Amino acid sequence: MFKNYLKTAWRNLMKNKTFSAIIVMGLAIGIAAFLMIANYLRFEYSFDDFHAKKDRIFRLPMIVTEKGGEPQTFAFTYPAVAPAIKKDFPEVSEVVRFRKRWGIVQHGDEKINESGFIYFADPSVFRIFSFEFQKGAPAQALTHLNDAVISQSTATKYFGNSEALGKTLRFDNEDYVVTGVVKDFPANSHLQFHILLNFNKYIQLTNGNANTSWGWSDFYTYVLLKEGTDANALEAKLPAFAEKYMGGRMKEDGFSVTFKVQPLKDIHTRSVYNYELEGSGNLYYLKYLGIAALLILLISLINHVNLSTAHSLERSREVGVRKVMGATKLQLVRQFLAESFLVNLLGMGIGFLLYSLVLPKFAQLISRNIADLEATGAWFWVAAVTVFMVSTLLAGFYPAFVLSSFQPVKTLKSAAGFSGNNKGSNYLRKALVVLQFTAAIILTGGAIGFYQQLRFMSSRDLGVNIRQTLVLEQTVNQPTGAMSTVESFVNDLGKIPGVRTVSESTDVPGNEVGSSTGFRRINSNDNKSCRTFGIDEKFIPDYGITMVAGRNFDKDQPFNEADSLQVLNVIINETASRILGFGSPDEAIGKMLMQAERTCKVVGVMFDYHQQSLQYSFDPIIYYPARHTDMGMYSLKVETADVPGLVARTKDVWNKRFPGSPFQYFFLDDHFDRQYKNDQVFSSVLWWFTVLSIVIAGLGLFGLSLYSVAKRTREIGVRKVLGATVTQIFLLITRDYLKLVLYAGLVAIPVAAWLLTSWMEDYAFHIDISPGILLYPLVLILLIAVVTVAYQSVKAALANPVNSLRTE
Repeated sequence: MFKNYLKTAWRNLMKNKTFSAIIVMGLAIGIAAFLMIANYLRFEYSFDDFHAKKDRIFRLPMIVTEKGGEPQTFAFTYPAVAPAIKKDFPEVSEVVRFRKRWGIVQHGDEKINESGFIYFADPSVFRIFSFEFQKGAPAQALTHLNDAVISQSTATKYFGNSEALGKTLRFDNEDYVVTGVVKDFPANSHLQFHILLNFNKYIQLTNGNANTSWGWSDFYTYVLLKEGTDANALEAKLPAFAEKYMGGRMKEDGFSVTFKVQPLKDIHTRSVYNYELEGSGNLYYLKYLGIAALLILLISLINHVNLSTAHSLERSREVGVRKVMGATKLQLVRQFLAESFLVNLLGMGIGFLLYSLVLPKFAQLISRNIADLEATGAWFWVAAVTVFMVSTLLAGFYPAFVLSSFQPVKTLKSAAGFSGNNKGSNYLRKALVVLQFTAAIILTGGAIGFYQQLRFMSSRDLGVNIRQTLVLEQTVNQPTGAMSTVESFVNDLGKIPGVRTVSESTDVPGNEVGSSTGFRRINSNDNKSCRTFGIDEKFIPDYGITMVAGRNFDKDQPFNEADSLQVLNVIINETASRILGFGSPDEAIGKMLMQAERTCKVVGVMFDYHQQSLQYSFDPIIYYPARHTDMGMYSLKVETADVPGLVARTKDVWNKRFPGSPFQYFFLDDHFDRQYKNDQVFSSVLWWFTVLSIVIAGLGLFGLSLYSVAKRTREIGVRKVLGATVTQIFLLITRDYLKLVLYAGLVAIPVAAWLLTSWMEDYAFHIDISPGILLYPLVLILLIAVVTVAYQSVKAALANPVNSLRTE
């Protein structure tokens, strides 16, 4: 019996090839897009799932609020927090601190820059996290001060195929012995390191400060809670914990610290803290893509339901004949459900094929491995079967349960089939079309709004000239005795043809300023946390930065850490001037600041330029004159047509002066733009899926217009005989669909406005959501609707009325 149903279903599909192709392809595209986004979201939400104790692992971030200031969030905390919390709270089973380090690692003649992938960590790290060892044992991996654990790829990089255990790596003038090799971390791990060193060694190197300091931050701290511990209950105890250890200092310096307990699973997708480890996801992006996936699937399902419903009305006469011949209602239900089953089976099959074909390009677009996005696991098949069953039932529901209830006498009255009251089905189809285009307008509005924000960020005046700037990065600390070497190096760079000028600094625009400390007015106890940035006297003019008050550095005495009595001249930015309580930039000039026990004198106030992407607000920054050996960034303003030649000559100068340091460089405009990489990728992904949603909606509209024109063939013929023009007939057919798009706009525009407004709040500097941005998607969808319906409308309007009147 079921075989007969499928045969009949196949004949009906072949009888209406255009209609069937529209339904199947719309469904296939929707399913392929849904699978693409769903698998990407699955990967993003799977971060850190591989840790066996993941439900008991939490990170301790903190929120610092200065008197009269806004709360500042930090993903890290102080080093003394870990031993104190382990001692004070019995529900804490283990603690581990991570301290990120930068620099050159050497083995024999091999020197590699491992900046950002070297960490000092407590030996308890392997009792908390489930890093899989390839060689060595977790219990013995970090038992000695100079032990090192490396990743599998790092072992291959330094030692090739030879045994890594027992070999030595040199970092920062210390030799470390490899005692363990862990397998390379999966891509869905927020912790990624090449080399892991013993934190107890770092405590030794810092004379104990890395274990006892309640003021030095930059330590990522994790705890493993005992079974059954309520993390919220622990967090409720932390205000008293902060008061116990920091109460006096907080009161004296006028700030407060709030420690938080953050689940491991929330770090990648839900973190609201600054200074995150690399590669953190953006929850808003993921949520919007999730909405996009559901909307695209909804649009494709609406197509299926709408077109199946419209086509089923043509078969009312068939239902009447079947009933007269003895078919029962149950048999008719099975027949129509079998047809829906076959269409969905074809749509799912083609959709999965499209997904497989496009996956490599999609993976390349979002910079992920194909394996990370492949559909695997029970969850996928459960989701696929669910979508399949829902689509089958929705698309087959009307013909199966409504047409099967028709009375044979009524269905056989008209030669064209049942012509009774079917207003309900018309209202249903119109409501579904409105819903479909509402979804398309929302997606289009989001894509246009975000594109405008991206354009705004990339075109806004940064307040600093980053064009034609070649930056050389020094990753090996230079001893004070190398002062003359650095000066000679800078002079040699300036003599290279095409180099206009060279400036030195501890950082460059596009980077997060790495160091910060507390400053206060000389007669105030209110410490304000400010970033500290070492520059030379050429940095400000070379970068075209405006001084709003005071002067630039000019042979000012450089910062000397050993001389605490030194009065250090500093330049502050406008934000620092305001935060430190100066009424105007001019008022700040000549005033004294205190940094711990050191006195600083403000000699200039600098214009607020964008140090980082426009997602971030201006930070308070204190600029100081630094020694040559303390500055590792060399900014070359260049003007040449032979860029490769200039880089080669620069490398020669570098190797001559710093033979023990690898040559590293980047062009600053490219470096700055990389901050927007995630935004650009998301914008591209959103546009692609928005286009797919429009294509699917357009296919559905084309199918409905095809059905509508076919149903009104005789009416169009009569109107033409009575003198109707082509334009009048065109407007007659299209106006109904344009009304539906306008109704969709009334619903979609407020929703799109709310989504975009919420979205833009994530950016310190953003576009205004103008009426134009909201009307663009409506106008675009209206044009697409007109173009889609135009073909069938004009074709019907130009048809010979004699042929039209023969149809009935």
